[in-house]
Amino acid sequence: MPESRYNKYVVQELKAPFSPEMAERYAKFAKRILWIDDKVVPGSFQMNCSWYMKPIPGSVPPHTHPEDEILGFFGNDPDDPYNLHGEVEMWLGDQQFIINRTAMVFIPGGLKHCPLKLVRCDQPIFHFSVITGGKWSMDKLQETRKPDVDYSRNVVTELKTPANFKPEFVAEYKTFAKRVLWMDKNVVPGAFQMNVSWYCKPKAHAPVAHNHKADEIIGFFGGDYNDPSNLNGEVEMWLEDQKFLLTKSTFLFAPSGMNHCPLIIRRADRPIFHFSIVTSGTYELTPTVKQNV
Repeated sequence: MPESRYNKYVVQELKAPFSPEMAERYAKFAKRILWIDDKVVPGSFQMNCSWYMKPIPGSVPPHTHPEDEILGFFGNDPDDPYNLHGEVEMWLGDQQFIINRTAMVFIPGGLKHCPLKLVRCDQPIFHFSVITGGKWSMDKLQETRKPDVDYSRNVVTELKTPANFKPEFVAEYKTFAKRVLWMDKNVVPGAFQMNVSWYCKPKAHAPVAHNHKADEIIGFFGGDYNDPSNLNGEVEMWLEDQKFLLTKSTFLFAPSGMNHCPLIIRRADRPIFHFSIVTSGTYELTPTVKQNV
């Protein structure tokens, strides 16, 4: 990748903040792909992505975070995207959930969550965790949310696209991609915005540069869990006036106000797992008059 002042916003190598011993234990059941936080990219919020390969021995203990969090569990078959091919036991407050479909789980700051157990893993499961703060930590319980509330709505397993999406936009999107899940404050009150898709065919998806009033992370990940860094395709992505040609699994961080796009899927030898997260409650953009192309 050529040197530029925007290189620091593009993450393609794993820089996780764990000891070799912890990394070795994790590798027994999962492949961590990428990690981003404010130490990897100054100013960024925190996110990490992995492939769960085997049932997790034991479970993640109950804990809280001061910031909001979304957990994702996604099946690896773009032709059957809601089939998790596994089973996850997840607790929100005092409520147990058995997740056997592709899902996003919104966890408001201060809510006790976990244990988390990967009970069954018939095929590898794509997993992510994103927190609106700059780092991930599992501190002692500091509950500021009632644990006995019904949190069923916080587990999203069906696509609920925004009402303002025009039918022609939805129809065109389906010609090259499969949108799987959408999360925002209208789907789950209080949630930040995240959407997840599989890119299946070449397309000039977002030809107009734009920016947001909130920070954003954009992800492109290869669908081959045996070669997780290989995008098996090529995506052209712009940050301000710098073009990046992506052939590896990638996080891009776009701080609020930074112009980004065009986004062009140049090649998709196999489907590419794509997501974007904006830390505001809905996805809103401001088109940029000056174009990059």
